[in-house]
Amino acid sequence: MDYLKKPLSNILLIQPALLCLIVLAWVPVSYANTTSALPFYEPERIYYFMDEPVITASRFSQPTSQAPSTVMVITSKIIQERGYKNLVDVLEDLPGFDIQKHIGGQAGGTYVIQRGLWGNNKLLVLKDGIRLNPENGSNLVYGNQLSLGDLKQIEVMYGPASAIYGADAYAGIINLITKKVDTPKNLELEVSGGNADTAEGHILFQARPTYDSFLHIYAHGYSSNGFNLRDLYKDYHYHHPLYGRTYFYAPDQSFEIPERDWDMAFKAGWKSLEVEAVYLHTSQPTNIAAPYNTGRTQHAKDRVILDTWSFRLKHDLQITDYLEAVTKFKGQIYRMDPESRYGRRQFNNYIYERSDMLGMEEQLRYSYQSGKILGGFVFKRISTMPYLNSRTPFDEGDTYNDFPIKEVITSDGEHIEIGPFKEQHYWTYGVYVQANHRVTSKVSLFAGARLDWETFTHHKSFNPRTGIIYTIKRGETLKLMYGHAYISPSAYFRFKAWVDNNYAHLPPSVFGYHLKPEKVSSVELSYSKHTERLFLNMSAYVSRSTDSIQEAGRFLDNVLFVTSEGIQEATVEITDNTGRQTNFGIDLAASYRLSRFATINFGYSFINARQRLRGHSFDAPKISNHKFLAGITGYVGKHFSYNVRCRWISEIHTSPTNTVYHGTTIPGIFLIDANIRWLNLLPGLDAHLTIKNLLDSKYFTAANGSGDPTNGASLPRVPQDPLSFLMGLSYRF
Repeated sequence: MDYLKKPLSNILLIQPALLCLIVLAWVPVSYANTTSALPFYEPERIYYFMDEPVITASRFSQPTSQAPSTVMVITSKIIQERGYKNLVDVLEDLPGFDIQKHIGGQAGGTYVIQRGLWGNNKLLVLKDGIRLNPENGSNLVYGNQLSLGDLKQIEVMYGPASAIYGADAYAGIINLITKKVDTPKNLELEVSGGNADTAEGHILFQARPTYDSFLHIYAHGYSSNGFNLRDLYKDYHYHHPLYGRTYFYAPDQSFEIPERDWDMAFKAGWKSLEVEAVYLHTSQPTNIAAPYNTGRTQHAKDRVILDTWSFRLKHDLQITDYLEAVTKFKGQIYRMDPESRYGRRQFNNYIYERSDMLGMEEQLRYSYQSGKILGGFVFKRISTMPYLNSRTPFDEGDTYNDFPIKEVITSDGEHIEIGPFKEQHYWTYGVYVQANHRVTSKVSLFAGARLDWETFTHHKSFNPRTGIIYTIKRGETLKLMYGHAYISPSAYFRFKAWVDNNYAHLPPSVFGYHLKPEKVSSVELSYSKHTERLFLNMSAYVSRSTDSIQEAGRFLDNVLFVTSEGIQEATVEITDNTGRQTNFGIDLAASYRLSRFATINFGYSFINARQRLRGHSFDAPKISNHKFLAGITGYVGKHFSYNVRCRWISEIHTSPTNTVYHGTTIPGIFLIDANIRWLNLLPGLDAHLTIKNLLDSKYFTAANGSGDPTNGASLPRVPQDPLSFLMGLSYRF
């Protein structure tokens, strides 16, 4: 049973923990009594600014203390001090998130799970309010194309938000806020390089040609060949019920997992008119978590290539001193490259999907002495080609005729023809209203609701939210909040189709099943306190999901496939509303500034997530019950800053079908990361060194389904990267 031994023994866990505690305790004592002058770069007053203005929670600017949600704010200074390079780096250091890496681009690159609500389509990611998630409902791929170089701050909102954002604002919202253009001209450059043949860089140009106009241009690129996990984990294996001693990857096959990402942002404004565009490109391996015994290999050709263009034209009209109208025309183009492949040893499966969106939103904002009322309507036209996975490449047409299954014969003898897969067109509409009202100097109320419907399935979804905010005293706030959200049965779920020998996934409509929206409701109690030195936020929540959309929610056995090569017996999986989940937990975040040379931050999360699927109840897979975060940041003299942070994650739950863990847990994880900066080596020139997995630990996260490798679903656990580093220079002209 040595395949079940923990990769990190208790001794190895205790030693790094003690090391981390010693570092955190020693540094502030060493520098607390230093009498040197105030550093040129002073650390942030606190790490999660309690009363920084935020816009995500209500879609208008307000202090965080009065926002109708728990919102964590990560400023550009924090990003630099901690050496964050992409959005996943940030979320790893926030309470309430489970992060599972090395999943593969097709499934989302990295799984990002907020408060136990699994799925990369359940967090709505925005850039200055522009949607980055694909409009067809597909997974957002969390890669290095979600970069941070042009950001003023990141606002991470916890809890359902469909009452103001509509579909997919399910677990929460992440809004990437770009830097304000407040100087006549600004140019920033950064380049970095590290092990695994990694290179990264960005350029940011900002200007104000005139007093009432501005320009913001940003470009970022990332390239890495990745680590050879086959060789790094060659001594690790698991016991397969059919194959016996089984290694993670085929020893006689190459292992290549290159990633090539880039992103660009353009923003320009003149008086009350703004035009914005965001472009994301990612090329990632598709099958890192797949077992080799099904014939899958890790070649550079086996990749998913995705491009997303999101754009918006916005006009603000101040009608009176109290009434404002905001008009937005928006669109998105989302493409999976036709050459994207899901590789097998015997053949290549080509994968493809695309969608286009054009829409408009009109919003009115009315301000009065004691509050604000906001309301509006939005409509979008979406054209989408289904997600398809087959053995023949695709073209750019609006019909796909080469799907190998031509007919299905059910166990009841019913013959069902599989027609061509065609591009689908439909409209979505939404109307919403929200009110924030200050009852007394200490009590504020908020309430809102939104109604959404679409023309393809004619489903409707009504999503309210409400709550009360009580200001105990200056800097101390208590919030009680309720919210509701939904996931639309989008094109991705309704039309997804693929085939693999005697197993296939077909649209539920083929068999007469119709999907309903997936719904979640949440109640949260939040307490926060801030002073000149301290920030503290504690939240307790309960959420319940119903009609959960499961991609493999229903199975039909003893089905016959009719193909051009004949008839064969097979199994079909169908997306269905078969699941439900109940979560409750607490999140805690705290920062305390000991001195100008040391600010300590701490985070803790507890969650109990229970899932019910096909009559069985179990701990939700991919979730850890406990997560501890701790770190310290400080400045020494005028030219040096440091950051050390630790993460301990308890055991990760797996699916009951997992052939190794059988619904038990993958061993926990302890990691230390560090970032060092040398400031103003020359005027405007900084240097940095970022180290991840400082202890070079070997550890694992959960795979796609953490399910049964005999059907090719996924590995029971996924090896992770060893120690990695990036060093580089940044220059501000």
